[in-house]
Amino acid sequence: MSVNGLHRSVGVAVALVVSAAVAAVSMPAHQKKPVKLTSTVTTEYRIIQNKKKMGSEKIEKKTFDNNTILFTVDAVMTYAPGVSMTQHCELTVEEESYFPRTLHIKKTIAQPNAESFTHNIDVEMFSNVAEVNSVLHGQPGAKRLVVPTGVAIQDVGVLAYLYQTLFWYDKESGGEQRFQWMDPVAVEVHSGDIRMDPETTISVLSKKTRVSVYQVDREKFGPATLWVDSKGIIVRGDMNMFVFELVSKKTS
Repeated sequence: MSVNGLHRSVGVAVALVVSAAVAAVSMPAHQKKPVKLTSTVTTEYRIIQNKKKMGSEKIEKKTFDNNTILFTVDAVMTYAPGVSMTQHCELTVEEESYFPRTLHIKKTIAQPNAESFTHNIDVEMFSNVAEVNSVLHGQPGAKRLVVPTGVAIQDVGVLAYLYQTLFWYDKESGGEQRFQWMDPVAVEVHSGDIRMDPETTISVLSKKTRVSVYQVDREKFGPATLWVDSKGIIVRGDMNMFVFELVSKKTS
């Protein structure tokens, strides 16, 4: 081979090596598919007790194309003069099973003496083990709890958590069905029962609407009644002596 031919061969080889290196950098071998938002449903509720407004709850449900649903909840409840609780919750569940993956809670409690304190709770689920980390009055805490398959998460005063229990109810079997749920504050597992009553018609956003009626009885938290429309949206709730009335619904 001539000297010029040798130089050309070396030049081509170098060019190929450089091109391969650039391609390797610009096209990762394990590039992840971007997650897409497929739908958003936002509902807002007025919380009433003895015909008096005591608070509100806003639930934003985002569904993604990777088997994930994110519930974002902002709730405010007044329990007595000067006593109120504001909550921000982010609950991630699997779309196919509604099994919880993560939960982040920030509670701000106002007291009559004009002082307030916060309670932060983070829950991560690893198979059937829940790892719960919290900070209350500046003091951190951590617990680990083995939970049963299909466990839901429930916390007092938040309507959104009941979507998990509704999802697992088997309409074909009907009757009263048992479920289990975890209290993220006490880090305990409790049981409950749910049954479906005959359908009825109620006024929802000034329109007569056919709804399914569910009776839920939870150990520790007591009974709750839920009215659910044909799209699976809770349009009314009655629990812990408070009534949750739907005042707004948006879908995109």
